[in-house]
Amino acid sequence: MLNKVGFSIFGITTIHNIMKNYMKKTRMHILASTILCLSIVSCSDSFDTSFFDKEIEDPEFDISISGLPIGYINYSAKELFEELNEDLTVSTGTNDIISFSYSQTLDGSGNADFVSVDDQNFNGDFDLLASSGLVGSAPYVPGAVPGDEVSKSFKDIKELTKAGGASLDVELTSADFSNGTFTITLATTTQAKTVVEFTIPSLQRKDPNNPGSYNRTFTLNDKSGPDQNSITVDLNNYTFDFTFDDLNPDSNNGVNNIAVKLDATVTFEAGDVVSSDDTLTYTVSLNSPEVESAEGDFKQSAFNVNGQTFDLDFFNDIGDGSLTFENPILTLSATNEYGFPVGINLDGISTNASNNNILIITDDSPTDDNIEPIAGGTGTYAIIDAGLISGATTSDITLNSSNSNLSDLLSEKPTEFNLQVSGTSNPNSPTGNTNFFNVNNTLNVSVDVELPLHVSFDDVTFNPEPIDLDLDDDIQDNAKQLSLRVATKNTIPFNGTILLDFVDDKGDDNESNDDVLFSKSVQAIVAAPVGNDGFSTYTLDANNVLKDANDNVIEAHVPMNGDDFAVTFSESEIALIGDATIVKLSIVFDTDSNGDGTATAVKVKSTDQVRIDLALKGDLKINTNN
Repeated sequence: MLNKVGFSIFGITTIHNIMKNYMKKTRMHILASTILCLSIVSCSDSFDTSFFDKEIEDPEFDISISGLPIGYINYSAKELFEELNEDLTVSTGTNDIISFSYSQTLDGSGNADFVSVDDQNFNGDFDLLASSGLVGSAPYVPGAVPGDEVSKSFKDIKELTKAGGASLDVELTSADFSNGTFTITLATTTQAKTVVEFTIPSLQRKDPNNPGSYNRTFTLNDKSGPDQNSITVDLNNYTFDFTFDDLNPDSNNGVNNIAVKLDATVTFEAGDVVSSDDTLTYTVSLNSPEVESAEGDFKQSAFNVNGQTFDLDFFNDIGDGSLTFENPILTLSATNEYGFPVGINLDGISTNASNNNILIITDDSPTDDNIEPIAGGTGTYAIIDAGLISGATTSDITLNSSNSNLSDLLSEKPTEFNLQVSGTSNPNSPTGNTNFFNVNNTLNVSVDVELPLHVSFDDVTFNPEPIDLDLDDDIQDNAKQLSLRVATKNTIPFNGTILLDFVDDKGDDNESNDDVLFSKSVQAIVAAPVGNDGFSTYTLDANNVLKDANDNVIEAHVPMNGDDFAVTFSESEIALIGDATIVKLSIVFDTDSNGDGTATAVKVKSTDQVRIDLALKGDLKINTNN
């Protein structure tokens, strides 16, 4: 904030009126506005000139050569960077170091069909009367078969397949279906009454009051009523057990199997045309099955992870110059409800920089960091641990300068981070997995990029939005010269130079058509020295006393421009100000804290601060009639 020293004499609040129209802007960088002393003076609502009454002559007012103190600005380092970009998230981390933070979320939606079963048709064909003693085909004669009845049992195990008949890529042991039907159809070539008890051991009823396998009795060639040879049943009332690999005795060491059992009783009546070649056939059809949950080994299957792109706002305002983040951190924090680990292919992380724009893992040797090379392939997985039956698990995968080229990526000053990643179940584990799946499971991955200000800057230029000017003629008519004196006391380990271009903007999108009327610059901030730990060794106390590590008092830095005044507007420049419609602003930082021309890696605390004291000198005419 600007703390103003006020003045008032002879109603000379007109200074405020003269200056208040210098600049109109929705939002501008406060530090830049101090260099444009016009806007600073316009902050004063009144003047108290009791200490310089002798210098006042009516109707003109002459500010003395020593300069008029008009206030000061005090910025913490955190506030300074917040001012540079209003969309930038500035936080503090370990040791109170300032960090720029960016977050984005990846989600595992779109995996409702991760486990799916295509429509199926299973057929069985059994010799019904081959062992009955009947020979050939003829009308039945009572007594030809003892008791005029034959009983026969059949069992069959069928394999789930893909739509084209190929074997599944996964090994299912069980599944529940939310939608779909199965249809059983029976047929026989005999004319004799046939009663079939059809059992599907693989199909278990969910009804707790009626547990057990699906069982249904069908009657074919019924002489006393209609045949019952077909039925359709909703899948959502049953759970599939795909492990049967044998029946009588039952064995459950299989996968992807459906077991059926038929117990048929044929009752002969005189005149029934029967044959030793008569058969019993069945068909079981699964139609439009939708898996709700499943268990088994899902192998290494593609898992959808929605890609995202997010802006790196910090770099949007950086122009020329180079910078290096010494310890950037990218963290993938995943919450996984799925009952299988998910591998995120890190090769899908990139930036929009022209060069050096692909994330590369440089050290995947640790066994406890959830980062593994892709077995039998190229690239690297970030491994998200499997969820548990009892609930979700969380995994944190950290990428930094020790295990990746993240620092090099950011040194290219990208403005976008692209997370177009792919996922794989059971990464690096092609077989022997015990997995579960439910359509209501979720996978959420928070991607957090943290850029601690442990950095080196080499003429890094920030370019905020231009400042709009809307001036009247008062300044040209009443000022011959204006100067601003700047004195800084700084504990931030940055040098800061401000460049100002006063421009006549032609109003089109072609900047080459704009006229730069004149330019100004001032080295407003001199870097505080740093210790071996990279932190500033200067402190600024509540009494505005700057001291070094040995408690020695350090004098304020006063940028030199002739007679100690940092920025001076000559009469000719003041005449041009009226033609200026915008001021283009650049702020150049470097971390040459030792003054040897080398950018030093420094650490910036949120409590580091800079105080800028301001004084105004000018040759002004103040008309009491405004």
